[in-house]
Parts: sequence; structure tokens; C-alpha cells
Amino acid sequence: MNIQTNKWLLNRRHVLRGLGASIALPMLNCMQATGSLRAPASPKRSVFLYIPNGVNTLTWQIEKPGTDYEFTAPLKSLEHHRQDITPISGLHHPMVIGKAHNCDQVWLTGANVPGNGGAFRNTVSADQLIAEVQGEFTRFPSLEIAIDGFSLAWSRDGIQIPAERNVKAIFEHLFGEESGGKDAVRRRLNRRGSILDGVLSDAESVNQKLSTEDRSKLDEYLTAVRQVELRTEKAETWLNVPRPTLDGSVADRFTRQMNQDQVREYHRLFYDLMVLALRTDTTRVITCMIGSESNGGAIPDIGISQTRHGLSHHNGDPEQLRRLTQTDTFHVEQFSYFLDQLKAHQEDGGNLLDTTQVLWGSGMSYGHSHGNANLPTLYAGGRNLGVKHGQHVDFNLPKIGKYNVAEANDHYKICGRPVDDKARLCNLLLTMVQRCGVETEEFQDSVGVISEVVA
Repeated sequence: MNIQTNKWLLNRRHVLRGLGASIALPMLNCMQATGSLRAPASPKRSVFLYIPNGVNTLTWQIEKPGTDYEFTAPLKSLEHHRQDITPISGLHHPMVIGKAHNCDQVWLTGANVPGNGGAFRNTVSADQLIAEVQGEFTRFPSLEIAIDGFSLAWSRDGIQIPAERNVKAIFEHLFGEESGGKDAVRRRLNRRGSILDGVLSDAESVNQKLSTEDRSKLDEYLTAVRQVELRTEKAETWLNVPRPTLDGSVADRFTRQMNQDQVREYHRLFYDLMVLALRTDTTRVITCMIGSESNGGAIPDIGISQTRHGLSHHNGDPEQLRRLTQTDTFHVEQFSYFLDQLKAHQEDGGNLLDTTQVLWGSGMSYGHSHGNANLPTLYAGGRNLGVKHGQHVDFNLPKIGKYNVAEANDHYKICGRPVDDKARLCNLLLTMVQRCGVETEEFQDSVGVISEVVA
């Protein structure tokens, strides 16, 4: 059965919605596989990992482009992944330059933000465009989680999709049995559908009587309602598809009480849970906020009691910078661990990393003065998606000739203002969404794909 037929089947779930009723197709054999709808080709997976408050760019910056570059001290743990990773220098979001706040919220959207950090209307995030395509074949189109902080994912209407921060809750959401059995779940879903029908009907009757401002607020609310409706329909579609069967010891690990002061183990628990979700094809799109931009980030394991936000405002103090580099190193080591686990799982003659592209980075480079050009960016995996690695892609050096990290103030300038205006993070996001089958030639303010990473 082809992709178009599967989409038709899914779209026929509520053919009498306007009459307050629904006729659901039976679950056909063609809609069942090992926990997912059958896709015509190998899976195309994406993971987006956000590190808050930038890095110590003086110790982070790789100074040589091409294939024979040297990993700097914080990046050393990635050496054995050299052929599966591309460090990229010089990327930025043009509409965010010079603005101190909301960098995390627009990392995957590239949207404009107010300079005072106030409320704004976002745009769709890259992960959600991918989820619209790849989510057709998985129980959950996307997974939004956060070790700390909030969600990186935004709907087409610019509404933030909530993230879950509790490991046990995430595990049970993905793999747990629904309380009450299938019949009870189906009744709850039907009740939810009836309530949503009533809400939408009432809203349509009052919409024309509202002011422009109130109508905008109502539209935002209705967008959230429609998203719930879509999730409800998706849940009903998958109700008769068995969830993956897991060994009891696996469930015990993710549902036991965890001491969050054991930061290394706690982070790796999240990474292992992401690997589990990907290898069972429960979802193909994951966003994870590694830490909050405003607070948190202490790592007692390595003797760091300060928040990452506090360390980023170092005022040039050598000890603060040393500790910031230490935390950078810690987070890259956990990222390297994640790549190890993706490589360890074999499938279809390759490994899970071959079918999974991973973006690790931050919306800020130099935290002390809120510099948000030359963003720290690592792109990994996705060999089967047509991605190639093995070099340092640098958009600064063709214009500046060489780096001068020994002179901090000189180097910080390229972290505050872009060297190459066309070196945009949205170019990479465009590259990534295209690798996953999204048919588009642009994303936000992109000016083209990054050809250096396309095989």
C-alpha cells in the first residue's frame, strides 16, 4: 500500500464530523506493522538538542576549516565520531541579532523577537514540518521533552507545544498501557471529540461578533483546540496497534525514583529514552531542551554548583571561564554518549545514527554580552538521509582569514555581529527538513541549503 492510500485511510476517520458523529474505519492489516504504519522507505529521523546560554567560545572555537581540523578541548570526546559529525561556524538568525532574550524559543523557527524579551507570536519550528511528513507512520508524530526548561517546538500557528520533563511520565506516555483498557480509552476519546465539536461550534457562532483583538485571541485558542482534535484522531487510529513489548528491567530503569543531583546519570537517562523511542519507531522527531536559559544547570558530579546562566556572565574572570569550559565539555560528552548509543543499535545493515540526523547547538554564542552570532552548532548522523560529514564547515574564515582567540575582545566581535550575512541557521534547518522529505525550497529567512553537508 502506498503513502497516499495510508493518508487517505487516516483522513477518513471522521467523515461525518459536521453532523456530530463519526464513522471510524476498522484497523486494516495494511495499517499494522511492528508498532507503526508501514512506510515505503527506511525511516528518516531527526533529533534537536538545545544547550542554553552559549559556550566559552574562546576554548570552543575550531580554528581550521576542512577535513584535517582539530577538535578543541571541549569537543575532544567527539573524535571517534569524526566521520559522522560536522561542526559548523558562523551561523546566526538575522532577526535575533542584538536581542538578549527568547533565543531558545526561536532556535528552530528563526522568527523575529522583541528586543525587550516580551511576548511575541512565533512561527512554525523545523521539527514540526518534519513531523507532518514522518509522523504519518508513528504512534506519536513528535516528542517534546526537556531535562530542564521549556519546549523547542512550535505549531504552524506559532503556538508552543508543551514539553514533558518527568522521565517516568515520558516513558509511560510512550510505552505504558492505557488505564481501563481499549474500550475505556475509546469512550474517553469519543467524549473528548464531542466536547471539541461543541467548542468549535460555539466559537464559530460568536467569532463574527468580536473585536479584532479578541478574534485574534480566540483564533489562538481554537488553534490549540484543533491540535487536541488532531491528537485525539491520531490516538484513535493507533488504539488497536500494539505498543512495543519491553523487558521488565527496561521499564524499571525509567520508572524508578531518580536522584537529579546525579546529573550525568540523569542526562543519560533522557538520552537512552530518546534512543528507545527512536529504535522502536514510536516517534521519528524529538526535541529536547537540555537546560533552562534562566536558571538551573549546576553539575555537582564535576564540582559545579553555579547555574549555567551565572557562569555565562563571567565578566572575563578566568576561573568562571574555566568552569564554563568544564560544563561545555560535560555536555558534549553526554552528546557523544548519545551518538554512541545510536550507533550501537543495528538495523537494516546499518545503525540507528545512519537514519537519524541530530542537531546540537544553542541560540547564543557568547553569553556575557548576549552575543548571538557564530552560534555553536554540531550536526551529526543521517547518512541514509543523504547527509555527509567529516569536515569543519566555516563561514567566517573566508572573510576574516584567521581566528584570534588569544585576544578575547577581538574574537568576541564575531560572536556579536555576523561575519557572513548569508550564513544563516535557517539554511541548515532547510537542509534538514528537505532531508526528511519536506517539499520546500525555503524556511523562514534561508537563502539556500548548506551544500557542504549534502551527499
